Amino acid sequence: MAEGPQIEAMDNRAAQVDQSGSYKAARWLFPRLLGIVYLIAFASWGVQFPGLCGEDGILPTADLVENLHAHEARTPESVFPHYPSVFLWHYSDAFAQGLTWTCCMLAVLVAIGFAQGPLLFVLWASYLSIATTGDIFMGYQWDALLLEAGFLAIFFAPWKLVSTRANSTPPWGTTFLLHWLLFRLMLESGFVKIAGGDEVWRNLTALQFHYETQPIPNPLSWWVHHLPDWFHASGCAFMHFVELVLPFAIFLGRWGRLAACLGTTALMIGVLLTGNYTFFNLLTIALALTLIDDRQWSRIGGHVTPAQDPSPSTWRSPKRWAWLAFCLIMVTESVLVAHRNLAARVPGSLGTIPDSWIDTLYDPIAGFRSINAYGLFQDMTTERPEIEIEVSDDGLLWLPIQFKWKPGPRDRNPGQCAPHQPRLDWQMWFAALYPGFDPGRDSQPNSPVFWFGRFLSALLEHKQPVWDLLEEPPFPIEDIRHIRAKLYRYEFTTPDEWKKTGHIWKRTLIGNYSPSFSLRENAGSIR
Repeated sequence: MAEGPQIEAMDNRAAQVDQSGSYKAARWLFPRLLGIVYLIAFASWGVQFPGLCGEDGILPTADLVENLHAHEARTPESVFPHYPSVFLWHYSDAFAQGLTWTCCMLAVLVAIGFAQGPLLFVLWASYLSIATTGDIFMGYQWDALLLEAGFLAIFFAPWKLVSTRANSTPPWGTTFLLHWLLFRLMLESGFVKIAGGDEVWRNLTALQFHYETQPIPNPLSWWVHHLPDWFHASGCAFMHFVELVLPFAIFLGRWGRLAACLGTTALMIGVLLTGNYTFFNLLTIALALTLIDDRQWSRIGGHVTPAQDPSPSTWRSPKRWAWLAFCLIMVTESVLVAHRNLAARVPGSLGTIPDSWIDTLYDPIAGFRSINAYGLFQDMTTERPEIEIEVSDDGLLWLPIQFKWKPGPRDRNPGQCAPHQPRLDWQMWFAALYPGFDPGRDSQPNSPVFWFGRFLSALLEHKQPVWDLLEEPPFPIEDIRHIRAKLYRYEFTTPDEWKKTGHIWKRTLIGNYSPSFSLRENAGSIR
């Protein structure tokens, strides 16, 4: 009579052993979460593409493609390795928009488990095509992270028509590389903060400024900003722990991976609740969840279907050696690009890898943006400059135009736009850190605010897609003939000031950010 319970207990232990180091649940979950992130990324880009990179946008993709074809006509060199995009073969705004919205539908199919492997390849290639030709508006680290995670997901996800259950084990190589990606993302971000020499990161005061000076605060930012200093110091210490210590726990066994997952997820939720950081937090959480193996999912109530996988391959298996070679290549390339990035950001902090090695091994694949370096917020901004653009119909009465999400009127509370990223509003935050726009100095493409001159030009030329990125103008668009930009210093009000005025912001005029331009002199002065 006792044999039944004993056999059942043995079967349970055997099932647990079988799930040790198995990631069937992660293979079921991660592609679905990535499909959701892709949906957000493509949809967010689609609603603002016409004003940013459309034919009547600030930096038209059509112009870039034309210039690339002209370059190929002059030289025998192909531009594809540097600009890998389907738009090199055919481009029109209609085609670009069609690709974007088609990918939104494909992302939904991935999220519900349909043809995940093949469709993830299409989504990666499509996002690469957009990122390659999106100029400065597609140059954010989360765009790079999505491309790298999306590339690895092609090999991690099931390649079958429908995937509804967690019943297949992913290749060990892609599981390792996803963990390696999260390790690098967190460690590199922590390293640049400490080694970069910014004192506020070292003395744990950075978060006293962060909520006020971050690119686009959200509705909770003002409230969190006014919490006690000990809260900010504790938050900063926790962030250093998550970014500098917990990444090593990823390689210290099951419980180390669980600790890294929980710490990373907690940090990302904190960032998500107090700022507008697009899909970055969601994507990082998705990566962190790949650290949890099937035994841990079973412990917290998850159900993992026993796999009908073939016998595990041995080290003599060609497949095993192929994965080992692939991992070795990916790790080597990631070390090279990380070294270049960190050595440039923090000179003297690392040993020297010869530039010739990086030029030979990494540069030929750099254009595919699928092995990247990271390092977020190396320097904390302790003040908040803001650009306000003013327009006029007669050159006498000047009125401001408002952006949809960045700070403007002092009584307008910060809004919640994430996971959508208003990329023009983000670029305005970076532009405000620049000394000012000088058309003589900044009219060349190598200027970091070259796009700002094109932006002002587009507004004066009454390009409707660009105006659609902004709030309703104070004059009819066709009457606007003059434009200029001023620079202000913005600060959060104190609780007492807020009670008296109802204003979230207070501001001080710093001076002019740009000269005044008029419609008749626009072409020569700005472009």
